Amino acid sequence: MKQPGISLKPTLIDHAILGLISARGMSGYGIRKVFETTAMGNYGSSPGTIYPALKRLQRLGLAEKRKSKEDGKNKFYITPHGKKIFKSWLTRPLGLNDVARKLDEILLRFAFMDILPGKKPKVLFLQSLSNLLSIYIEQPCTTYEECRVVRDHSNHPFILDECIDGLNVLMRAYQDR
Repeated sequence: MKQPGISLKPTLIDHAILGLISARGMSGYGIRKVFETTAMGNYGSSPGTIYPALKRLQRLGLAEKRKSKEDGKNKFYITPHGKKIFKSWLTRPLGLNDVARKLDEILLRFAFMDILPGKKPKVLFLQSLSNLLSIYIEQPCTTYEECRVVRDHSNHPFILDECIDGLNVLMRAYQDR
């Protein structure tokens, strides 16, 4: 049963924290320092952001807090369930909506891909991103024929809305698909 205030899906900051603690346990302070000194600071490095996220990760069963064997300090560790959820997020196929609205998430996912074995997942991710960007970036087409050239070089559907200026062009695009 969903409890009030608990997100059923991890947030972007949750994934960033899972990425950090996937390699080794970290204290809340250590996590805050990474956020303050890297590009992850864009997600917020204040205690009012980091500690509630850590509590949420614990409630979701994705992270746990325990004393470190090395120094006896309380640290956060990713759980087996957390590893599964994090890997699923990292390897989730990209879509046009990601390119249009979630570039920050794409960059974060790529930043943590070193935890995946081999180069293949990274190469496939970058190829997919490249393909999607070529579709998403608006082409300065003035005619249907110009847009058609772009569309013919893509494996994905391509919206030709910028050159659809009448019913006859719309019907032609429909028949050419």
